Amino acid sequence: MIDQKFMFPRVPVAVVDIGDTLEALLIRSMLESLGAVVTLHLPGTPEDFLTLIAGGELVHQHLIICGHGDENGFVFGDYIADIDTSMLVEGSLPPSVVAEHARLDGKIVLSTCCETGGKAFADAMVEKGGAALYVAPDGSPEGADAPLFVHCFYHALLARKQTPEAALERARSYDEAATMFVGHRPGH
Repeated sequence: MIDQKFMFPRVPVAVVDIGDTLEALLIRSMLESLGAVVTLHLPGTPEDFLTLIAGGELVHQHLIICGHGDENGFVFGDYIADIDTSMLVEGSLPPSVVAEHARLDGKIVLSTCCETGGKAFADAMVEKGGAALYVAPDGSPEGADAPLFVHCFYHALLARKQTPEAALERARSYDEAATMFVGHRPGH
């Protein structure tokens, strides 16, 4: 991306919105204020989302997934009969399907979706998908807590030039709600 060649390079970040546009737009603006160049992806179907996470080198080094989650996975909801939803469980995309498609070679992936921070998603994103770091809530944060966590994490990473691990610890230390966000790395 040409922005990485500027005198003051800009870090490319992909924001994926699976249904919660206001959060994705807030996060996009916040990241741009920190100097990132942001691509907003609006997958209309579960298949579109799977195509995106299978993008490998075509997807930016940083990927933020915005939306809702439940005990079954990323919430996609209901679709008309013409849309293939065979991979969904009660309207949600489970980690087993993510594991089959994810090609996240060395990327940093952050999910704001509730209940997506557990071992099953960590295995799907890191062990199977190849992400260098996967961060997500292992619970259900309040609506305003997720964008605040993203801001704290990327402020430490982009503005303070901290390592991803240090940025994660800084963001988690913000308050008790922030500790709900857990990080997973290969081999951990």
